[in-house]
Amino acid sequence: MPLLLAIPLAIVIALAVTAVLVPLSLLQRFRYGTARRQARAWLASVQFWSALVSSLVLLGFALIASHWWPDAAAYACIGWAAGLALGALGVWLSRFEPLPRGLYYTPNLWLVLGLTLLVVARIGAGLVQGWRSMSEGAAWPAHGWMSHANLLGAAALLLGYACAYAWLLRRRVRHFDRYRGYDRSPR
Repeated sequence: MPLLLAIPLAIVIALAVTAVLVPLSLLQRFRYGTARRQARAWLASVQFWSALVSSLVLLGFALIASHWWPDAAAYACIGWAAGLALGALGVWLSRFEPLPRGLYYTPNLWLVLGLTLLVVARIGAGLVQGWRSMSEGAAWPAHGWMSHANLLGAAALLLGYACAYAWLLRRRVRHFDRYRGYDRSPR
């Protein structure tokens, strides 16, 4: 009998821990996303390749999911392309500091805030829609910003951003390393 009481208690504890840790992890992600750090080419390469592999997995999933969710592959492709453009804008808006120890950069605060708010909005929308479907029996919308396809589009946007930002950061670091010893002052 005590085991039967422990299962609901464990579920409640897991939900409470999740309710506390998700906002804290989003806040920590925002703080790390806006921190000044040293740019390293090998780390940017690892980030690029891992984001690219994740993007390919997401695109494969979107192709399979488009059988059940209309326009899932199209939303994923559009989101990934928009993420590439956003990543290029992110590198352009980042502040770079060439120092003797290496190249340091600080990502743009407003862009990181916008991407974090996108994640918060998608989590909130999913919770609201899940609550509505559980309590009222409302069907999950097939089209629009609350659809499953749009969720894939938002994920693809974040992965496209990660791909473009890591690739362009890697190029910038390699260019900095290549010409570090040269005098760039006007003559």
